[in-house]
Amino acid sequence: MAAVMTALAVTLAGCHRKSQQGESDQPADFQREGHVVIVPEKSPLRSRLVLDTARNEPVRRTLTAPASIEPDPQRIVRMYPPVAGRVARLHVQLGSIVTKGQVLATLHSPDFTQAQGDYVKARSALQVARRQLERQKDLLEHKIAAGRDVEQAQSDFESAQSTLDSASARLRAYGLDPTKEPLGQPLQLVAPMAGRVVEMVAALGEFRNDNTSSLMTIADLSTVWITANAQEKDLRFIVKGQEARATLPAYPGETFTGKVEAIGDVLDPDTRVVKVRIVLSNPAGRLKPGMYATVEIVDFPDAVITVPTTAVVQVGGATVVYEQTQPWRFEPREVTLGTQQGSRTIIEKGLSGGVTILAKEGVVFQE
Repeated sequence: MAAVMTALAVTLAGCHRKSQQGESDQPADFQREGHVVIVPEKSPLRSRLVLDTARNEPVRRTLTAPASIEPDPQRIVRMYPPVAGRVARLHVQLGSIVTKGQVLATLHSPDFTQAQGDYVKARSALQVARRQLERQKDLLEHKIAAGRDVEQAQSDFESAQSTLDSASARLRAYGLDPTKEPLGQPLQLVAPMAGRVVEMVAALGEFRNDNTSSLMTIADLSTVWITANAQEKDLRFIVKGQEARATLPAYPGETFTGKVEAIGDVLDPDTRVVKVRIVLSNPAGRLKPGMYATVEIVDFPDAVITVPTTAVVQVGGATVVYEQTQPWRFEPREVTLGTQQGSRTIIEKGLSGGVTILAKEGVVFQE
């Protein structure tokens, strides 16, 4: 038995030495010379590693921001009563489509009636002053009147003309042209533009004496603004005229396209965002003010360096890409990443275009 055990021990020892000898003959997967990684000729890694090129290619950056629909400020009008009065008639209702010049409401206003009366008196006074001036000029020609009488008549005429002009301007401010429209009518509020009544706060028969409180609001919503909240860090990528795409929860699966029209000049101190306004065509009126949206602002094409996203490796606190400087010889390049574009990532700094890089499996160099 002792002889058998001894023979078995000798056999196992021989097998162990052969195993160690075989392991020592097998080449290492990679070697290091400082930061440089070398993959030997017989390394199994050569069959696994995939190479690619750091490409110089045009890309279109896309920025995403929350947004909401707003009416175009130049296409919205709040109708205020110019004088105190009682709402005698409402010619439109909420949602009504109106045309430019259409009568919206009629008000009985003592002030407006008084303004018409003042115009009639001023017109009559001017006629009297004109006749008096003509009479004094005629008397002067016949050497019956003195020159100072003509001068006084001329002054009275000019004063009457000024009074009439003021009375006429007052009526025009109320929306009545006394030279074209009949007098004695109630005050009529007329639409200054075509659009839709989007707000109605007037009631039939109520008396309004506050000319800072609107009766209704008209908006032309054929074109609307979508206001996006752009982050401070993204402002350098946004310029006027850029293409923008908007999606809304109200219309899933649809995309609305417009252009950047205005970029705010003031940064919100609390949210650190800037208002970016985009013009959208809205002929069917489907986009309603107040709707929420998500905006994608598409940057202009720009030549950048891109690498496969799988080529990016984290080494400690640094982000690196392995560049092949010689066949099967790789050096780590610390890079600054931009945005991801599909399966590739933009390299902002740290790598030159056209060089050969390790596209994947770079993480094995950290073992």
